Amino acid sequence: MLLYPIGVLPDGAALGVALYVEFSVLAAGLSGYGGLELAALPALLLGRRPVLYGPFNAVDLAERGIRRRRHRAPERIAGVLAVAGLAWFWVVPPLAAVRGGFGEAVDALTVLDPVAAGALLAAAALLAVPAPGPARLRRLRAAAFLLLGLGATVGALPDVLWPAIILTGLAVGAVRLAAAPARPRVETSSTAH
Repeated sequence: MLLYPIGVLPDGAALGVALYVEFSVLAAGLSGYGGLELAALPALLLGRRPVLYGPFNAVDLAERGIRRRRHRAPERIAGVLAVAGLAWFWVVPPLAAVRGGFGEAVDALTVLDPVAAGALLAAAALLAVPAPGPARLRRLRAAAFLLLGLGATVGALPDVLWPAIILTGLAVGAVRLAAAPARPRVETSSTAH
């Protein structure tokens, strides 16, 4: 999965990863899993639904700042900025890839990509300001929008960010696994007397 976005896998392995992603996205939709689509199949098989975000469902993270009444104006503004920035990058590049005059016209709009990236960075800055409420979620959202905004400023949103997301997930998983208390091993004896 880490090598797939870079484009260095052989054709067979790349097809396998692509099929996994397609089935995982389908499983996410059918099972109602709203987290990272790459984790939908393991979530379905293991019966656990971890809260994981990727570039495509980060808008869910942005939306939290808009719809909860307890959030103050900076968090609501950050939510609106993040939704606008993410919507830009999810809509404009695919439309710009359309062949013909329509795609060329939309491609001309990509000069505004720095503005959309700036909206994501501004959202991160607004969420980084101390405020009452759950600080952990605010920091998580600020870090996500900072990463996405920085990726957008260099034209790496979303494809080149996948390796960073996967490596972060591997690191967090390894740390949690190492920090988990050891469970006593239960051995059974099957000797008959």
